[in-house]
Formats: sequence, structure tokens, C-alpha cells
Amino acid sequence: MPVPSYNAMPLSKMFLGVRVLQAICMILIIGVTSNFVQMIVTTGVEPPKEFVGTLSVTCIAALYIMVSVGYYWSQANLGLLIMTGVDSLLLIAFIVCAVTLGKPMSFLNCYVIGKSSTEVDAQYAYAFVTATAQNLNTSGSSLDLRHWAGVTRSNCFQAKTVWGMAIALCILFTVSCALLPTLWYKCNMKKPSKTVEEA
Repeated sequence: MPVPSYNAMPLSKMFLGVRVLQAICMILIIGVTSNFVQMIVTTGVEPPKEFVGTLSVTCIAALYIMVSVGYYWSQANLGLLIMTGVDSLLLIAFIVCAVTLGKPMSFLNCYVIGKSSTEVDAQYAYAFVTATAQNLNTSGSSLDLRHWAGVTRSNCFQAKTVWGMAIALCILFTVSCALLPTLWYKCNMKKPSKTVEEA
């Protein structure tokens, strides 16, 4: 089945490429974030709201992406403007996710974790275990994202990956918000009528 052109084939292919990149970013975010939430829930502590919010927004966006590609492929002319509106809302949602993830994550240095002195590591481990024990089975616990992401270097890199993918989705949704109205305009642009000399 050929790619719909909307009278602008390069832009149409670029939009589909953006959708593929968005899907890849969302799969990565869902995989890493669900792993974090599962790890945290097994310890009996409520997961950080940053991860739960990001996971919720990403799952809703992934469902929308799957549906929107079908509408795009079926030459949904007016649907392009509707998709522009939904993409704009998802852009705002991912900006909020990137900012809320970025506040605690920007202070973490993943390369330092595990390389400091044994005393510092022991003090941090004691503080983490104490904070975890105080928040066990407590609804609305006060353990934030930094506690979980800073435990190991692997956790730190995974959390920063989620943050980076949220930023990448902000960029990709900005591009799709610019492409969709352009494609709608190109599709509705009237071809000039032939002049007498051309006929």
C-alpha cells in the first residue's frame, strides 16, 4: 500500500518517520519505567509520581499514535487538523513530564555513583534503607525519584534515559505539530486553472 502523498510526498514520508521515532521512544519509556515501578512496588513502597505520570501519559500517547497512523493512511483530510490538536496536547503533556523528571534527575551524576569512598557509600546506603523502612506500605510516601535513581549506576542511567526520551518526544511532537497543518494546507491547495495559452 503506497504512502499517502497529501500533495507533498517528502513531508508525508517525514511525518511517518517522525511517528516511527515517537513509537520507538515510547516503547523505551514504557519498558524502563514499568521496570522501575515493578522494582519499587515489590519493596512495598508507593512509586514516585514522576514515573507513574510519565508511564500513564506515554501509554495514552502510544495508543493515540497507533490509531492516528491508520487515520493518516486513510487520507483523513480534516483529521489532520484534529491530529494537530491532539499532538499539541501531547506535546504539552511531555513537556510537563520532562520538567518533572528533570528537576530531580539533573542533580544526579551517574558516573560518581559507586566510585566514591566506602564511607560515603555506606552513609548513602544507610540513609536509603532508613528512608525506605520509614515509608514501607505508606500511601503517599515521601521517597522521591532521586532515592530510587541514585541507588545504583544502572538505575541512574535508566532514569536519565527516560528523561532523555521525554525530551526527544517533546522535539518529535513539535515537528509533527508543524507538519500536520502543512500537509492539510498542501492537500487543500487548489491547483491553478489552465490558462488559454496552455490549453
